[in-house]
Amino acid sequence: MVQSYRFDNRTKDTFKKDISFGTKVETYFFQRWIKSVENKGFKVPEWDHNGVCNDGKFISKGKTSGADYRVTFDAYELEDEPLEVKWVPTAGKFTLKVGDLKAYIREGASILFIYNSCEETKNLRKPKDYDFDKHVKLIEKYNDCLKWGILLSRDVEILLNGLSGRIRNIPYMGNKPGIILESDEFCDWFIEETL
Repeated sequence: MVQSYRFDNRTKDTFKKDISFGTKVETYFFQRWIKSVENKGFKVPEWDHNGVCNDGKFISKGKTSGADYRVTFDAYELEDEPLEVKWVPTAGKFTLKVGDLKAYIREGASILFIYNSCEETKNLRKPKDYDFDKHVKLIEKYNDCLKWGILLSRDVEILLNGLSGRIRNIPYMGNKPGIILESDEFCDWFIEETL
């Protein structure tokens, strides 16, 4: 079966399941992030979906790249700004597709990374059975390992240009060009916060 470049070497059916599950997880984390920052005394007075509704349904045509939400967040002086949510389930690094970074640059989007910071934790990647409720329970067992940070829109292009010498094809992302950002570099790009 011929697989689309868009699907990162997955069948269309697997891609649809992965997108649906990934969207549920990112929605869960986005809502948790809002509660977390508001519990710390900050405000996210406004947010909305950006472009398409984040319901995880397959979109065969049209805009599928770009940020997930638009947010106003006082602590970071974001005013109706596009915000991409990236859940990183394994500790140690972020892998960023060049095409995605260019899409965020075009729309002036910041990136909210929510990530596992503990090497010793169980693998928090998407389960093979796609059981969302069971997966959330597993994630919540490792709450102390969860952190977040926002790569501001003004820094996305700086990151891409500054690390352009490290662009390589990433096998686990359909051999698309990407950049790997190691965990010891995170503090160079954003403030690390506990979730």
